[in-house]
Amino acid sequence: MSLRIEVLSGLGDKAPAAILVEAEGRRLLLDAGGALHPGQSMAWAEGLDVDAVLISHDHIDHIGGVSALPAELPLYCTGEVAAALPSGREWRALPERGQCRIAGIPVTTGQAGHSLGGVWLHLGIGDGVFYSGDACRESLLFPFDQPPPARVALLDASYGSYDTPQAQCREAIAQRLSEPRVLPVPVSGRALEMALWLDELGVVWNLDDACRAGLEALLRLPRTLRRQGHDAAIRRLLDAARKDSPLLWLVEDRDDDPQEWPAHRLLHTGYLTPRRQRQRATGEVDWQRWNVHLRLSHMRALTRQLGVGQVIPLFTTEVREVSESLMADEPAFSEEGSDAVG
Repeated sequence: MSLRIEVLSGLGDKAPAAILVEAEGRRLLLDAGGALHPGQSMAWAEGLDVDAVLISHDHIDHIGGVSALPAELPLYCTGEVAAALPSGREWRALPERGQCRIAGIPVTTGQAGHSLGGVWLHLGIGDGVFYSGDACRESLLFPFDQPPPARVALLDASYGSYDTPQAQCREAIAQRLSEPRVLPVPVSGRALEMALWLDELGVVWNLDDACRAGLEALLRLPRTLRRQGHDAAIRRLLDAARKDSPLLWLVEDRDDDPQEWPAHRLLHTGYLTPRRQRQRATGEVDWQRWNVHLRLSHMRALTRQLGVGQVIPLFTTEVREVSESLMADEPAFSEEGSDAVG
């Protein structure tokens, strides 16, 4: 059976996710990412011809390009992710954990450990094609399900060769909370984990309405879609009285500028756009990572468990370094023609 995989966007850089998989005369688009910052290319959507699109999760670099797709194109996602679609966009249900057929191709999904309603995708083509979307094995709240074996793996390698454990990240962030801070975060994911962690720290803090709504959405999920043991703490967090003007704020990331928070200092914990990189370089903002993607040792473990013969690291500039590290006991990944398997 012929198999062709083309990374339309997301190979060699932190860029919108868009992967084309073609087999048995059917063409599936995995994710439809939007630009992470002004000026980032969306050329992947031009002249697109596919039978269906599957969305892994609701972050902008994976779902933000849906508006560029034909309205009649069948789109599959989980119910939680559907809330982030353009108003009125029709969609079809993708199981949060289970199996279905899309355009005649068997699809298996599982929890990716990254966000509300976020899933990895496994296509039953040949010896299996696995796409992680964005994934994490260190989440306090979101489980990561072990996927079936796959010969080809398209992996979230956003962190490249980085391999610092989450516990060290939390400790480093805690050391920066002694002055007035604002932590801008994506609501569907990191915000929810950091809210629980901050509450355990016992610091005086508050969260905005968007982060509060995210926690309420988390509690509405089926219990099997969140790690157990945190529900009572989340309810206490939501019910607690909080100061109107605390020294520490957890807020939805709306591309905040330092000028919007004159009494606080911004501390970013994830991807920095070029503008934010400049702000960090000039000392206007601070940065300390909180892990929400696969780090190197977890990618290694996953490739072994999948039994892959070829791995394609996505969303990283370290394509060659990561692929050679992951396939050390296998034939080296060739960057030439790295956007296709046939």
